[in-house]
Amino acid sequence: MVEGGETKANQLINKFVISLTDGKILGFVTDINVEVEGDQFYFILKMKEVENLGKGQSMFSSERKLKIRPNDIVNVGPDVIILGNGKVPPLREIERLNQIAEEYNALVRELEAKERLIEKLKEENYGQTKQLDELQRELRKLQIMKEDFEHLKEQLVRQEGQLEMAKDYIRLLEGLRHDIDKIKEDVDRLLQTQLEEVVRGIINEELNARGLKKTSFI
Repeated sequence: MVEGGETKANQLINKFVISLTDGKILGFVTDINVEVEGDQFYFILKMKEVENLGKGQSMFSSERKLKIRPNDIVNVGPDVIILGNGKVPPLREIERLNQIAEEYNALVRELEAKERLIEKLKEENYGQTKQLDELQRELRKLQIMKEDFEHLKEQLVRQEGQLEMAKDYIRLLEGLRHDIDKIKEDVDRLLQTQLEEVVRGIINEELNARGLKKTSFI
């Protein structure tokens, strides 16, 4: 008898066999053998069939043998063996599937939470991107203002240079005006002297013509 299969087979003796798919009691196990075919083994259940069940006069009748595979067994309890005939997975498999379902649901919830977080981050990123665009526009405005300021500064420097040149020119004109005033005074004195000499010459000529004494002043 196959090791492992024998241990499990011993758990099947002295128990009722119930077909979950047929919904009826198949019999009561009195003995069991293990049969091996290739890499698969089967349980050969020796059972006594139950008659008149539910009529108050149930009793064991003839014996029969039932060949089942291990995966035909849904569950083994203290009193009964439940068979699914390959159509119902074993209870452990159902429990494992339930566990997988719970893990899947947990993953779905986690995924939904992460999707909500992603949406929130997208909204925050959109807001930050919008704010960044506004800051970049403000920065461009400030850069333009800076360029305008530098241009105005250059113009001011040029104008300051021109102003200094104008001041130097004005100072030069002031000096020239002083020189011009002095020249004018000299010219006025020269004209006055020449005028006096001309007038004196005319008077002296007139007096001389009249036989009068010449004058030395006007």
